[in-house]
Amino acid sequence: MNSNDGISQKILFVDDEVLLLNSIKRQFRRDFDITVAESGAAGLAAIAEHGPFAVIVSDYNMPGMDGVHFLNAIYQSKPETVLVMLTGRADLDLAIEALHNAHISRFLNKPCSKQILRDTLVDGLEQYRLRMSEQLLKAQLQTANRELNLLNNRLEMLVMEKTRALQLQYRHVAKLAQITRSEAVISTLIAAVTELTEIETMSLWLSPQLDNRFTCHHPSNWEPASFDIGSCPCGVIANILHNRQIWQHSQASQMRLSDFDKSLFAGPPLLSLPLHSTKGLLGLLNLAGEPRAFSADILEALAGIVDVTSTALQSHWNREAFEQAQDAIITALAKLSEYRDPETGAHLLRLKKYCGLICNELTNNPAYRDKVTPAFTVDLIRSSPLHDIGKVGIPDAILKKPGKLTSEEFEIMKSHAGIGGDTLRAVFDQYPSQSFIKCGMEVAYCHHEKWNGSGYPRGLKGEAIPLAARILALVDVYDALTCRRVYKAPFPREKAKAIILEGSGEHFDPNIVKAFLSIENDFYQIAEQYADRG
Repeated sequence: MNSNDGISQKILFVDDEVLLLNSIKRQFRRDFDITVAESGAAGLAAIAEHGPFAVIVSDYNMPGMDGVHFLNAIYQSKPETVLVMLTGRADLDLAIEALHNAHISRFLNKPCSKQILRDTLVDGLEQYRLRMSEQLLKAQLQTANRELNLLNNRLEMLVMEKTRALQLQYRHVAKLAQITRSEAVISTLIAAVTELTEIETMSLWLSPQLDNRFTCHHPSNWEPASFDIGSCPCGVIANILHNRQIWQHSQASQMRLSDFDKSLFAGPPLLSLPLHSTKGLLGLLNLAGEPRAFSADILEALAGIVDVTSTALQSHWNREAFEQAQDAIITALAKLSEYRDPETGAHLLRLKKYCGLICNELTNNPAYRDKVTPAFTVDLIRSSPLHDIGKVGIPDAILKKPGKLTSEEFEIMKSHAGIGGDTLRAVFDQYPSQSFIKCGMEVAYCHHEKWNGSGYPRGLKGEAIPLAARILALVDVYDALTCRRVYKAPFPREKAKAIILEGSGEHFDPNIVKAFLSIENDFYQIAEQYADRG
């Protein structure tokens, strides 16, 4: 089965469990074009005879060829295919291997619910369509360039306009492929439409939760800030939302614009483009300005830009939701040590915010501008909760002791830095592409090192201490000073500030102390806002 644009919508399931394959075909026969195979070899034969397939779902344990080798073989020959592993082996190492060696998009465990499997297949078809659309756009661009040499002068302007539109679409798709956040997708969309239409007056309404409630994402501070489909009066906007078709203002239009319709435009309503995916209506892009006619090529290009942007937005929203869940798991892991140390409270959240403040301030220092990159900042914020993970290896009798530790007990307590660093090093050695794990390893090992070399566990000195650990060292001490502990009340603001200043060049990197002093008021506000309660 192929879509209207010729892109395959076929799905191949490969599994040695015949009953499972029969069940899948029975459950989804009305929704998807499914082919099944009982082994890796049979799957390769099916691909040769019935391909191409948009999505291939494979088991891991199969006779002759396991799922990782099978999916990797597919990736080598048809990298645009969306690959999924569905297995009863719920193993983290297998999931990582499949991600890196089989290039899968999703890892599903058996038994898998019908709804999760359906959503995976729908998302997979969308991903495949986006990948193939880029190839089609490249082919169209090449075709347009060949036509340019054949057309006579009378058609030159038309060809130039069409080529410009196709080139812009291709550049837009290429930019989307490099974007990592949904906010950047929105900015890229606005820039592409502005370049194509030479119109800057526009508003963008989006519904990230697909709950029929739309908020204004461009421009900022728009009034009204949001609207709900349920309260949308009859008119042009309601008709666009219902039909999901482009609307263009025309004097001959029989449908008049209501005051509500006009309120969603940044000026005289001119054009409205709905953004939608297979999951539902994502939003509206409304252009405003003096009446003008758009050529068919411009309208086609606008539709293409909006279409591919909708797919990218949906993909980024899904991934960002996944990253939020991943961060929650990281925080939960870090709290293994936090739960054993009742003095910490909201310690993790404050540390993340303090690290973000210091990193932002250091970018104002030319000496750190190339070191404290956005990626460095994200890694430090994400990994900061892991700094004390080694405390899980410290006996409760020492970790929870209310009084002063003996010298022997303190030596045991100091070992938590090595325990945490070694734990994260083992993870990083196996998965070196995870940069935030490396950052977490550095802060776990070195957040008790001191600038003058008197810290532990290795007595590192000065810039031999990783920058991430030097930042974490200061914010960790600041948090300890300003928080209530069982053995002390919070230090007053000025005293905490004085202690940090006193440690400059001794305990702390002087440049980081300087950055802290510049934003000490922001630190104080966070300490107050997120103070431990109770």
